[in-house]
Amino acid sequence: MKRFTAIASLLLLFSASGVARAAEPETSMLQFAQRKHSQGDPLVTTIGIYGVRAGTAAHWDIAQYNDPQHGEAWATEFGAGYLLPTRVNVFIGGGFVAGYRRNGGEYFSAWYPEVGAVVLLTDGLGVSVSRKRYQKLFQQIEDVVMFGLVLTMK
Repeated sequence: MKRFTAIASLLLLFSASGVARAAEPETSMLQFAQRKHSQGDPLVTTIGIYGVRAGTAAHWDIAQYNDPQHGEAWATEFGAGYLLPTRVNVFIGGGFVAGYRRNGGEYFSAWYPEVGAVVLLTDGLGVSVSRKRYQKLFQQIEDVVMFGLVLTMK
């Protein structure tokens, strides 16, 4: 079901590319994204900056993770990747996480490969979808599909 949701989301974004406009060569955006909460899976919420420049994309986020087994954690995420030459900003890359778990008082780190897309609907508003595969986030692999809202800063 998760794979179907991710594929359907990307297809929806590609079909919207007819009405969407491409990002300018250098664009910075404020991004808010959240994973839909399901039973037993951690809730992931991020807010940060997403930037596009010369065929590359990068993001820096403050993230909150709420896991039923491990409790609450706060972290910073940094990711970077390459943009595919499409009208929609499709990116492939990876990132790193460094954070602190409130329950147990321990620091943690993780990394992830990522694929996603950002569609700008108007001059100031867009939507995003991404799929991350966190490695060792909660001592296991977590597949996360994030949906978000982006605001363009000019």
